[in-house]
Amino acid sequence: MKKLLSLKFLLFLLALIWFSNSGAQNPCNATWTKQKDPNSALKYYFMANLNDTNYRYIWTFGDGTGSDARVTFHTFPHTGAYIVCLKVTKKDTTCTQTFCDTIVFGSNITCNAAWTKQKDPAITLKYYFSATLNDTNYRYLWTFGDGTGSDARLTFRNYAHTGKYYVCLKVMKKDSSCQQTKCDSIKVGTICTASFTRIASNTLARTYSFEANTSDTNYIYKYTFGDGSAATYGRFKTHTYANNGTYTVCLTVTRKDSSCAETQCQTIKIDTHSPCNANFNIIKSDSIGSNPHYVRFADVSPGTHTRCVYNFGDGTSSDNCNPIHYFASLDSKTICLTIYNINSNKDTLCKSTTCKTFNTGNNKSITCVAVFDYERIGTSSNYRFINHSLGSPLQYRWVFDGGAPVTTTNAEHNFVTPGLHLACLYVVNTLDTNCSSSFCVNILFPGNVTQQQCNADYSYTPDATNPGNFEFTSFSGSGVINNWNFGDGSYSNDESGQHTYLQNGTYSVCLSVLNSIDSCSDMHCDSIVVSNATGVKTNQISIGSIYPIPVEQVLQIDLQSKISQPACLRLIDVTGKIIFEENTQLQKGINPLKLDMVQYPQGIYLLQIQSGNEQIVRKIVK
Repeated sequence: MKKLLSLKFLLFLLALIWFSNSGAQNPCNATWTKQKDPNSALKYYFMANLNDTNYRYIWTFGDGTGSDARVTFHTFPHTGAYIVCLKVTKKDTTCTQTFCDTIVFGSNITCNAAWTKQKDPAITLKYYFSATLNDTNYRYLWTFGDGTGSDARLTFRNYAHTGKYYVCLKVMKKDSSCQQTKCDSIKVGTICTASFTRIASNTLARTYSFEANTSDTNYIYKYTFGDGSAATYGRFKTHTYANNGTYTVCLTVTRKDSSCAETQCQTIKIDTHSPCNANFNIIKSDSIGSNPHYVRFADVSPGTHTRCVYNFGDGTSSDNCNPIHYFASLDSKTICLTIYNINSNKDTLCKSTTCKTFNTGNNKSITCVAVFDYERIGTSSNYRFINHSLGSPLQYRWVFDGGAPVTTTNAEHNFVTPGLHLACLYVVNTLDTNCSSSFCVNILFPGNVTQQQCNADYSYTPDATNPGNFEFTSFSGSGVINNWNFGDGSYSNDESGQHTYLQNGTYSVCLSVLNSIDSCSDMHCDSIVVSNATGVKTNQISIGSIYPIPVEQVLQIDLQSKISQPACLRLIDVTGKIIFEENTQLQKGINPLKLDMVQYPQGIYLLQIQSGNEQIVRKIVK
């Protein structure tokens, strides 16, 4: 009987692993599953549903212990209620999420904090909330993400403003035997969403294309690329970086009626590695003889990659780049190769997957590898594509930007508009139509180079009646995007305007211009001496440390004060709205302060600390 239970338990674990590997992988999905060991009363097995080497996993088991493995187990010290949490963080820090649940030993009592929401059909900003658990032995505590809450099982909230709110329900057993909290974000009214995707060019070094995930003519899209340049009025942009390095790319989406705005940022690490482009050959006859059950695979992926993973379509896999595999059945199989380029600090520089279908019953050696080269014809918008595909006889199909296919061996195509274009070649071996291959490249057509007009130049004039104030005028002409850096941490995208310096000193003011039509750019910098600023003063407050950044739950602030004095803490969202405000009394020395960020959605915030005439502002990322 004990062996039978162990066998059932093993099959259950295998089913869980297969299910997690076959499902969709959402960014920073911290949900997890658990299974009790049938042979140990206090032992549980835990598995994160997300399976991706680009993420880190941190478990806490509620008894002071933890683990950093995706699949793990833990034996609890004694009966009782334990809150088990999994924190999933992407290695490039673009997202993080924590999910917790309660495990109870010695009792059937559980806390279920699941809840549902319903929008009021008559009132735009009103929502009804209902806890799934209905039991008078439990307490309910709601937080609605705007500083308000409720202790009723069935409740509602009429929000004051449109926006995104982080709603949480905490359910507690009145005898304190268990508790659970579950949160979710809700969008109230018309809001702006600034999420975007990025794609590295397969052919152009340090070139990325960026695309906002929402498409609406009622919004204005503005990118800043982290290297001093910017682009406005377009949800789709391409950008080429001049140098390797780490850049923070931000997209700000603003509704044209100014009813909402949101900014989201991503970090890009650019180095000299070649982009990934997975490709492999299937060789059905090899040195093992003519046994059709054995198939050899050869990795022919161009560029640099450090790891290969084959999925053979029969429930098995291999991390050998050139494996020989035995197929038990002779039928149609779909084989997938995934390649990775991972640097020394475990960051994934690129990842690519390609799949091919073939019939293992045919032991004839069939080859089909799509590959081509291309060149621009002079300075025109015409490109010539030269076919170098391997295999015979092959059928060819060219597709440019998703248009009508062209079935010639070689091809020419005219790209009418500047920007990033996609060219693909698909080949099929006519002796075995299951043998097919594709090869795609991104081509950045810059437009007619003779039309480039970029000349960054400006003048400045001090304001005699307003100390520290300067008038800046751009001479870069029309049709370009201006990006000012005033040297004191302030920026502007206006063509011309005023700027006031609060402290004396020498500032390097730079104007960057970008011609959005043909992507040319230029920069001009001057040194400006400020000698009559009125904001110079001895600081009485300063931040010793602020952590963690990015923050998930509680922000810790060590604020240093030279004297005892009152201060005000404010948290401001990207729309300029004050979403938190608190007065505190500072003592001379270090003042440890805490700011609970649990109820706020992920994004960028400004922390403002004001004491007397002094003000400190810091950017906070959650």
